[in-house]
Amino acid sequence: MKKERESISSGAEKVETLAKRSEAAKEEEKARVRAAVEREEERAKERLEAAQRKAEKKQEKAAMEKAREEKRDEKRARKAEKKDKEERGRTPGFGGWLAAVISLGIAVLALGAVVTIGYFDLTEAKADLYNGYQSSVYELSELVENMDVNLSKARVATGNYEMQKVFTDILVESELAESCLQSFPVDAHDTENLTSFVNRVGDYSRKLLNKLALGGEITDEEQAVIEYMYETTHKIKEELGNVIANSKEKNIDDVLKEGGFAERFKTLENDTIETPKMIYDGPFAAGAQSGQAAALKGLAKCSEQEIEETARSIFADYKVTELRLLGRTEMKGFAAYSLEFRTETGDRYFAQMTEQGGKLMLLDSYKDCGAHNFDAHACIGVAETFLAKLGYEGLEAVWVSESGTACDINFAYVQGGVVCYNDLVKVKVCEERGVVTGLEAHSYLMNHTVRDIPAPTLSKSKIERAAASRMDLNGVRLALIPVEGEETLAYEINGTHGGSEYYAYIDARTGKMVELFTVIDSSSGRALM
Repeated sequence: MKKERESISSGAEKVETLAKRSEAAKEEEKARVRAAVEREEERAKERLEAAQRKAEKKQEKAAMEKAREEKRDEKRARKAEKKDKEERGRTPGFGGWLAAVISLGIAVLALGAVVTIGYFDLTEAKADLYNGYQSSVYELSELVENMDVNLSKARVATGNYEMQKVFTDILVESELAESCLQSFPVDAHDTENLTSFVNRVGDYSRKLLNKLALGGEITDEEQAVIEYMYETTHKIKEELGNVIANSKEKNIDDVLKEGGFAERFKTLENDTIETPKMIYDGPFAAGAQSGQAAALKGLAKCSEQEIEETARSIFADYKVTELRLLGRTEMKGFAAYSLEFRTETGDRYFAQMTEQGGKLMLLDSYKDCGAHNFDAHACIGVAETFLAKLGYEGLEAVWVSESGTACDINFAYVQGGVVCYNDLVKVKVCEERGVVTGLEAHSYLMNHTVRDIPAPTLSKSKIERAAASRMDLNGVRLALIPVEGEETLAYEINGTHGGSEYYAYIDARTGKMVELFTVIDSSSGRALM
């Protein structure tokens, strides 16, 4: 335990030490670039002076040659009458022609010297910019490679002490990578996803580190997140290698112009980094699931005909033109019928309904939405009306996220003012048409029941006072949340600090923090990490 505490306490020192090394490396790199620029300036100056000296010598030589030529012309003039026509035609103008050539040569040389100075200035500016690109990319590549190695270790590591060492290293490397990205020589928009991902890796590593320090163990869900972080980091490492290799193959102009380095980095940003929605789409979105469907207990089985009649009634407003059952499927805890239907406008839907009770468990649409005709508040109203029609009562919206023209809303059952997160129904509403185009109620069907909820040991006011000292509060309420497979009564604290939004969960009996999420903006809308 002493070694473990020493490892944790050394984390901050390690971050500070590596950060100082990183700053020292950056200063060293800047000094190297400045020295290179100064050397080039000195060389340019020497080349200019040499060119000027050479021009002066040529001027002197040309003047002497002109004087000698004038003397020759005088002699040729005196002998002109004695020379034949050919000699007279060839001699005149020769001296002028030679003088003109020499003068032109001097002018070209002088112009060349001026252009040379401009060329070296431009080359130095490009070299400075290129060196900035190169330094940042190599530094980021090294940090990502180290993250990749340590996340690979985290996939298979065992033992509390070893895991803490690994996550301390990942936390340090992610913070240094974030610092590196802040000074990256490309548009900030082109690093948005990568910066967000690096932040999530750091936050999640800190969360696991704290959990391990308190004697906790890594769950299967957390192991899945580690696997995702490793796979994405590994892709980023490979793509950064491609960017570096591509830069080496081109000259400075090709790297800096449109379609060069920045374009390749934008491709890495858009194609490599994805957020796994099922892990991050709201608090406790996965939900704990029992062996049998608690919400279906005691309900009568429905025949195929009854399932079809119920479906037509549920989707009466969709103007269904064709509906057909696809068959019966045995699922864990219950059986369900799959069906497909089309509407007058040609929209296709797939749905699943439980054999017991004929409850809609799943709905999915094959048509995208294309306009913002309904805002999030209106979408919540659409979803609530639809859920009431399905017989899902006592639900409240606990999470809302807009992505494109779709609004995703998580509803949870609320009993006596306590949010029961295991009883979750996810609904998707099309903001163009104002209709429900997606639904998933598996967690609700598996877990919903009336509970015997104990009173909290700690008061809400005490929790609010403690939380208010750490963040600006948006709200505090009681919630039943899954903690290592068991429902735990906790205070849900939603607030902001330092420009970030958080959801913290404090055990209502012990006062210990049992879960912490940070809100992120991803390509799929608001999400949690």
